[in-house]
Amino acid sequence: MRRIANIGRHVLACRRGMAALEFALLAPALLMLAFAIIVYSIYFAAQMGIRHAASEAARAAMAGLGSTERATLATTRAQQVLQSYGRLLSANGASPIVTTSTDGVGSFKVQISYNMSSSPIMRYAGFIPLPASTITANAVVTNGSY
Repeated sequence: MRRIANIGRHVLACRRGMAALEFALLAPALLMLAFAIIVYSIYFAAQMGIRHAASEAARAAMAGLGSTERATLATTRAQQVLQSYGRLLSANGASPIVTTSTDGVGSFKVQISYNMSSSPIMRYAGFIPLPASTITANAVVTNGSY
């Protein structure tokens, strides 16, 4: 019995391997944090790309004289901006949807929505809490020069 007590004191007093034990306890949390930073940065970059495309499309629509020309200019410019983001906004063949509309009060609206559910980062939605898989951005400009 005395021998078991001595072994118990020796094990409790021994500091060898404490760093390995601490690493084994903390490493999963730190790796999860680093992984979450990477996943969220990809999500926010896609969100910024969609907003950028919507604002550029609305800006391009200002040059149009009629609603049809504005819609064509806006859609073309939005597609150009979206293509510049490469695979970030075209994961697994999914592409953003550009819609344009006019309302009766003299404004022109561009809406771009992108469903990221086919994106590789959305596979980790069960592992890391992510926002909604559909990103939507709107931009509204007034018709006319003043």
